[in-house]
Amino acid sequence: MKSIIYNDDGWSSYMRYPAPMTPDDIERVTVGPVAGTAVRVYQFCSLGGHAVNYTSSFLPRVGEAMARVDTLHVWRMRTTLRHLDESGTDPLKIVSAACHQAGIACQFSLRMNDAHHTYKKPDGSWYFPELLSPWFDAHTGALLPSGQLDYACSDVHSYRIAQIDEVLSRYDVDGIDLDFTRFRPWFAPGHEKAGMPRMTDLVRRLRDATRRASKSLGARFEYDPKVCIESGLDVETWLSEGLLDQVTLGGVGDHTPDAPSDWWVQHAHARSCSVFPGMEGQLHWMPGSGGGGAGTHPGDGVSDGFGPPSLAYMRAVAANHYASGADGVSLFNFTCADGPFERAALTELADPAGLRLKDKQYVLAVWPADAQIYYAPWSSRFRLEPDASEVTYPIRIADNVQMAIARGIAPRAVLTLDLMGVNHLDDLAMTVNGVPITWTGYAYNHYDHGCWNDLLTFDVPPGALSQGPNQIMLKRLRDTPGFEGAVEVRKCILDVQYPAAITPGQIVR
Repeated sequence: MKSIIYNDDGWSSYMRYPAPMTPDDIERVTVGPVAGTAVRVYQFCSLGGHAVNYTSSFLPRVGEAMARVDTLHVWRMRTTLRHLDESGTDPLKIVSAACHQAGIACQFSLRMNDAHHTYKKPDGSWYFPELLSPWFDAHTGALLPSGQLDYACSDVHSYRIAQIDEVLSRYDVDGIDLDFTRFRPWFAPGHEKAGMPRMTDLVRRLRDATRRASKSLGARFEYDPKVCIESGLDVETWLSEGLLDQVTLGGVGDHTPDAPSDWWVQHAHARSCSVFPGMEGQLHWMPGSGGGGAGTHPGDGVSDGFGPPSLAYMRAVAANHYASGADGVSLFNFTCADGPFERAALTELADPAGLRLKDKQYVLAVWPADAQIYYAPWSSRFRLEPDASEVTYPIRIADNVQMAIARGIAPRAVLTLDLMGVNHLDDLAMTVNGVPITWTGYAYNHYDHGCWNDLLTFDVPPGALSQGPNQIMLKRLRDTPGFEGAVEVRKCILDVQYPAAITPGQIVR
């Protein structure tokens, strides 16, 4: 069995319920839902750690600096924190105690350059005034133009060390997690290489602090190590020096459902560091194709591009990472998902053998890497240019479909393509690993991104699918004279569905 790491953003749990919440209320909505599952690590997050959701000697609590509170969620948070303070406790104390009661390790997670406090509304007012802190006013020279921290400044290093030292000395946590996916940049543009040794020195000092306290040190990174290194994070050195006990992986802004974790597994395992590739609990990668997130109904995951992912989606992501040697998976932002997710994931995702021959939903990240595409126009990475005759795109399959077929457990495979820029549907031929796929007859023509899109589904012969790398191909059969746009795949999903029941007497390995 593998392990699951569960990251709680530290805010949404308290803002969704009437205030004031009691310690029992806090435990019920945080650790309660994951107790007795495969979750072995619970990460309690304090966002950027500037206005905090625990008790600090030098940092303000959330909302305390506000003269006027006119949003209910902030009022709830502040009222609950005040009420708990009067009772001599706070959320971090409650969560860590509940974790230990349930046999779960508790880690304090800090977003290393969270930017929520910098967001402004069109009228210039702060979007999250509850996150502002006097520290920013007193250290303007330690900030980037965006208002985020500049890690080239020694004041920032002292600030972060003081935060971690305080948590280690005051709270019964089992470790510290440094979240480097929230958000780049760490240094002024062009200063990444010069700043790299300074960030490495900070991580070394934090490693020394956690070792003195007999605690673990982990970090969360983007999947692409090159992006991390170019931003000023010398992750290869950090791993080679054994500075980290645990690595979790994620993305900036949007999901990375087909990102590989092989580089991290190879480099981390060489120094006994565990790797937990991540999934995010809030899909928001396909606007305009449904009502989820618009207040009309809870998000419906992949089918409408918003809300929590399906269990089949999570199985596919986890199974592919286990094929790379991952030690488990991490679940990020599931506490603030727009709609409930299937709690079976908290057990199923830790069992690689149990994931075999179960329905899976493979989603290809055709959107640009790290783009927050829910909010801005974007161009697909899976596109047939006007002067090209064909284009291929990779898809990785976890299951040994050929073996399943040989055992009489052939799945049904359906490929969903959202195509933009196609005139006649038979202008193109689609194949998987060179095998033609057949249109099911389903088509939905919708207006999106200022252009008509065609949502189509295709039956894929299961025998065409291979365990590991596969190729989807679009081939042009007929030109569209005068049209200079590309054919873009805006959504690409492969659903692999196995028979509901297995014949008695069959042996499935």
